[in-house]
Amino acid sequence: MIRPVLIFALAAALSACGGEPPAAPVEAPATTPQDEAPAAAMPAYVGQWAATPALCSDGAWTFRHDGLSTAGEVSCRFDGVAALDDGFEIAATCTAQAPPQSHRLNLSLGADGQTMRVRGGPFDDPPVLSRCP
Repeated sequence: MIRPVLIFALAAALSACGGEPPAAPVEAPATTPQDEAPAAAMPAYVGQWAATPALCSDGAWTFRHDGLSTAGEVSCRFDGVAALDDGFEIAATCTAQAPPQSHRLNLSLGADGQTMRVRGGPFDDPPVLSRCP
């Protein structure tokens, strides 16, 4: 801690040399967690996807950051998502006309980000999905 006498002596010495006395330290404003890191971007799979453009209105699959639901009987909760070079690997708990079961899903995105293939999970042979407008 700097003693007040020392501060006065430094200020007097600087004044004698034509300098300005030291300014009082300025405390940084308090930050909130929102200020510390930018909001996480939504994963590329988030949105409405369908096998054909005609199905976007009532047959789309809805992907959220934490799960998915189809127009049929399937809904999944994402328990863990890992980003890959071409998509995502997801640990999920899915319900499909049965009690919930653990599954592993792989979402592969097309180079343009407008198509996606879903592999694994409770899906037998799902079609390539296209992003709905």
